[in-house]
Amino acid sequence: MTRRSVVSYTLESCIRCMKCIKACPTSALSMENDRVIVDSRRCINCGRCIRSCHNRGILAQGSTLEDIKSYEYTVCMVPGALINHCGSREEVEELFYAIRMLGFDEVVDITDCTARQMEEAQLMADSADDVTFISSFCPVINRLIANRYKVLQESILPVNYDSEIAAKQIRQRLKDKKVGIFNLCECEAKLELAKFPYGNNEYECDHALSLTDMFPRIRKNMQKGRIPVSLCVKGLQSCNPVRIVQKDQYLIADGFDKVCAVLDMAEFGLLNQFRLLILYPCFNGCIGGHMLWGNSFLMTNNIDALSHGKTKGSSDVPFEYVYTEDFLKTDEDTRSFMERTMFFKNVNEELERLPGFDCSACGMQTCRVMAEEIVKGNRKEEDCRVLKTLKEKADDDQRSD
Repeated sequence: MTRRSVVSYTLESCIRCMKCIKACPTSALSMENDRVIVDSRRCINCGRCIRSCHNRGILAQGSTLEDIKSYEYTVCMVPGALINHCGSREEVEELFYAIRMLGFDEVVDITDCTARQMEEAQLMADSADDVTFISSFCPVINRLIANRYKVLQESILPVNYDSEIAAKQIRQRLKDKKVGIFNLCECEAKLELAKFPYGNNEYECDHALSLTDMFPRIRKNMQKGRIPVSLCVKGLQSCNPVRIVQKDQYLIADGFDKVCAVLDMAEFGLLNQFRLLILYPCFNGCIGGHMLWGNSFLMTNNIDALSHGKTKGSSDVPFEYVYTEDFLKTDEDTRSFMERTMFFKNVNEELERLPGFDCSACGMQTCRVMAEEIVKGNRKEEDCRVLKTLKEKADDDQRSD
């Protein structure tokens, strides 16, 4: 299944520093004709390129509130990561009121779906025998594995995203209305989990909204009213790796570099003593989402404060809402084994002819990526500025002799 990148390039703000190209962990960015090119097949929507750019030359934006007008009835889903940024129940109720004032007919807490997601993963892991599963809660993890750790794809649990579980539940409840379902997103990756704005029509959620864009409007509406809210404690805890119930057979890791280290070891079977790998690419888990505000270290204390008062259990939804294999499907490589072997042979031969400096002067992140593009016919050896300079110097020396 083809996924689109949520990363967009703003030529007017770009100063061609190439920091974004160097920051990308999957070599998805390159520069050609003074423009940054994003390869959607490689991009995992981790947002590292966005945070490396200090000039807003790389952006990730969601739908706008104007899209509310396209529906008869609108519902906004609020993730636990955002709720955990509130220090009290009263503040949560004010938050829900402030969000509804943006123009929504209904505001829904989805922490019960987050809890169901986590419970299903733990249930499968606890009943497993000599099998190591990987949690599928974040699209970055799924994309990263599909891109760099293909041998681990069968280990991904086919548990649906909490936003999709909630959206299906809402759609069924409001099946007689022309309903528009909007999801508030705490990170760049979750902007793809909706039909709009990136055209991923297989999702049940209609629109993804960036919390970075919504924050000024939400803050303006705070302390103007309250909406009673019943929260799921386990769903709130699932947003932070420190608060998840620890077991000897669970390995919980947060932060992109640490997650990559875990996957490196899992790929070679060095973590087979664990039954479940729960991985968060954001530091401090989802409460450390890059589109949130505030101090994520303080949010762990908020979870305790929000655990008192009216609570609810995990979502009781049909089996088919919880499980999916859609995100496990990737674009099939139709080449034969011999064709793939010949391609890698040609890439290695081409790599031997390149300088190996990984300077990115050609616009590619590394010489290996450049070699791949040359073999594919998209670039030429003359595009390597180092080789070009060396050739020009050799020609000058020959003429001087």
